[in-house]
Amino acid sequence: MPLSTSNSEPRSNSESPARKRSYSRPIAVTLAMLVLLLAGVEGVTRYGYTSISRIESRTYREDLAALQTRPGGPNKPTILFLGNSLLLEGIDVDGLRRALGPHATPVRFVVEQSEYLDWYYGIRRLLSEGARPDRIVLCMNMSHLLANSLRGDYTAYYMIRTQDVASAGREAGLDLTGISSLYFARYSLFLAGKSNLRGFFLHLFDPPYSEVLHGFVTTKAPELNDGETFMGATPRLRRLRMLCSQYNVQFDFLLPPGFEHGGQGLMDAAAEAETSVLSPVPQGSWGKESFSDGFHLNSDGAARFTNLVAAKLLSEQ
Repeated sequence: MPLSTSNSEPRSNSESPARKRSYSRPIAVTLAMLVLLLAGVEGVTRYGYTSISRIESRTYREDLAALQTRPGGPNKPTILFLGNSLLLEGIDVDGLRRALGPHATPVRFVVEQSEYLDWYYGIRRLLSEGARPDRIVLCMNMSHLLANSLRGDYTAYYMIRTQDVASAGREAGLDLTGISSLYFARYSLFLAGKSNLRGFFLHLFDPPYSEVLHGFVTTKAPELNDGETFMGATPRLRRLRMLCSQYNVQFDFLLPPGFEHGGQGLMDAAAEAETSVLSPVPQGSWGKESFSDGFHLNSDGAARFTNLVAAKLLSEQ
């Protein structure tokens, strides 16, 4: 009597490829939908956010204008002003154009909350991508010049070349996770501007709460002394000057009015670094009535400072 085949025998592996094919199709569809979703979010962010956000629109336009700067020659040099909110609130760019008249062409590029490292790599990126002003004027206070941090993902998108991301992250003390985040943000405005987006929608839908949050920002000047400023500022001013000189661009550091200590240390550091520092208003010489919050100039203070900067620039031509 023939023995029956046991049901315990292993099944043939011929079903495995078919089973794999049955899984691969939905996985591929899911991945494709995810890619399309991410592309859609990025597209809406780039074209929608820059259209409805005044700050983002300004940053985008000023970045393009900075990249398009070209030499104007000795009779009408192109001066590229770079900086953070101290430049935005401290220099009336339209008033500066009128004050300089036919003698110079000022161009402004502001990235708020930016500091030294942001702009060192930002200047590297601008010059390497074709910006050619006759002169770069970097406007920030002494504590920003001495800071060791980056603004973060937003800096990566607007200010850092891909090949500089790792070195910028290491200088800022970021770990591998932080540096990886910079790499992703380098190509994504959605990732780079997510905090800005939150702030934008918060201000759009709940302005009172947004104003309360802004009120928590401290504007107290740090306690700097001349020795600390000299030691910290000297190599940084020299580094900025040498970077610009590689492209035959003159570099100046512009110190806005404020209440910080260490002003003499900065001037000594500039002399040591053979770098020009423009300081038409000594620290602490203007009263609180010229400031909107003890940190940024109000409209009257900005008008006065703008005229002083223009006069200083014209006197050097």
